[in-house]
Amino acid sequence: MTARGIAGTLDAIARGIGAVGVAVLAATVTWVVFSRYVLGTTPRWSEELPRLILIWVTWFGVVSAFIRGTHFQAGILPFVVRSPWARRAAGIAARLASAAFLVLLAVTGWQITLFTWDHASTALGLPGGLFYAALPVCAAASLIGLIAAEVGS
Repeated sequence: MTARGIAGTLDAIARGIGAVGVAVLAATVTWVVFSRYVLGTTPRWSEELPRLILIWVTWFGVVSAFIRGTHFQAGILPFVVRSPWARRAAGIAARLASAAFLVLLAVTGWQITLFTWDHASTALGLPGGLFYAALPVCAAASLIGLIAAEVGS
């Protein structure tokens, strides 16, 4: 598989998981609101489960954004910097800084995940590290996608 194919596949997976996650999040929040205001009872997990889903959906969105390069573009640079060489240099610097940040995020996210794994969440009794595991998983996926997108371009 080519680098472009790896980036495309990873982007499709991240976007697919994100889409399913958003649908589940919407259904979960809808159920919580319905049960609170219509049934008069709030599920124990009403805050915890949507928070967990939102964290993971957000970080899978980050994976897609890094692959597509949308973290680097605000659309202003071409108006401020006229030189194509300078714009290319700024893009390379942004990708290198992002790669360094993603490595740091993956390593520290893994440490936090391990540190909090034995702590149980309040309502569902899930491992606390499950909330933090999105950091190393999605930072690593973002780094792979960033490199593959760069090599494939």
